[in-house]
Amino acid sequence: MKLEVRYTELTTTLTNKDSVRSDSGEFVLTASNAGGFAKHIFNVKVLDRPGAPLGPLTVSEITADNCVLTWSPPADDGGSKIEGYVIEKRESSRLVWTTVVSGLLVTQYKVTKLLKGNEYIFRIMATNKYGLGEPLESEPTIADNPYRIPDPPENPEVTVITKDSMVVMWQEPKSDGGTPITNFNIERKDRVGLRWVKCNKRKVKDLQFKTTGLVPGHEYEFRITAENAAGVSAPSVSSPFYKATDALYKPGPPCNPRVLDTTKSSITVAWNKPSYDGGSDISGYIVETCMPCEKEEEEEWTIVTPKDGLLATSFTIIDLKENQEYKINISAINSEGLGEAVSGRRARP
Repeated sequence: MKLEVRYTELTTTLTNKDSVRSDSGEFVLTASNAGGFAKHIFNVKVLDRPGAPLGPLTVSEITADNCVLTWSPPADDGGSKIEGYVIEKRESSRLVWTTVVSGLLVTQYKVTKLLKGNEYIFRIMATNKYGLGEPLESEPTIADNPYRIPDPPENPEVTVITKDSMVVMWQEPKSDGGTPITNFNIERKDRVGLRWVKCNKRKVKDLQFKTTGLVPGHEYEFRITAENAAGVSAPSVSSPFYKATDALYKPGPPCNPRVLDTTKSSITVAWNKPSYDGGSDISGYIVETCMPCEKEEEEEWTIVTPKDGLLATSFTIIDLKENQEYKINISAINSEGLGEAVSGRRARP
C-alpha cells in the first residue's frame, strides 16, 4: 500500500493511489495531544472488477459437437452487482480466444458448433459496472461422442412376395453403440443392376419393411443399416436373391389327355398344357404307367419318361406287353414341383 499524506491548516488528507480489493476493511484514525488521544474507525470499501468465478469449471455432457459448462459465481463481486458472464473458447493448438457468448445471467451454458476430435479450453469471466473480471479456465476437453455407431443388423430375409412388392425382415444389431437406434435404412439391388437403391424415404424403427415398385420377374437382394446419434452402421450381410412374382403353386393337371396310336408293344399319348401353371412356367412333364389291380393301393406305378421331365406334349411308351391293359398318368412340373396328375386313362398295345 502506497500512502500519500497532505496537510493544510484545517485538513489532513490520506491518499492510497494504488488501491486494490484487498485494501478494503477497517482503518483507525487516532489523534493525540498533551491532553490525551481520540480515535475514529473508518470502513473502507474498494470498488473494482469482480474476481474469477469459483471453480472448478466443469465440462459435462460432451458429444462430438457440443458440451455443457457449469461454474459458481465469484466470491468477490468487486463491490458491485454481477451483471453477467462472458464465455470464451480456444483450441489447444491455438492461442487466440473467441467469444462464445456474453451477457449471460446464469452459471450453466451449452456450447455448440464444436468440431469432432478437436481439443478445446474454455474460460469464464464475470462482469460488473467496473469491467471484466479475472478468468476461470477449464481443463482441455476433446469434442467426441461417448458412444459409437451401432453394429450391423442381422439376418435380413424376405417373408411375403408379390409381383411388385416384398416384405423384408431382420434382427436387431448385437450392440446399439451405447445410444438408441433411431432408424433403419433398407437398400435393394437388382440382380441385373450394379448399385444399391434406398427403399425407405421415412424413418423405420420396426424390424420389417414393405418395399414396393419392384419389376415383376426381377430378382432382388436386400441389406440393412442401423442409425443412432453417432452415425450409420456398416451394412448387414446381403439377403439371398428373391424373385418378384405372385405366390407360386404346383401346376394343375394337363388338359385333354388322349391316345394317338398303339402297336403291339407301344402306346403313343398326347396332351395339352395345364390351364393353370401355378404362377410359374411349366418346365416339363412326367408320364407314369401301371397295370390295373383290383385294389388301387396295390398298384405299382412306373415313371417311363426322363426323371427330370419331358419337354414335349406327346410321348411313346415302349416295351409294353401285347394285349395288356395299362393305366396312364400325366403330370406337369414347375418350379414348385410335380403337379396334380390327369389319371384314369387306360389303353392296350
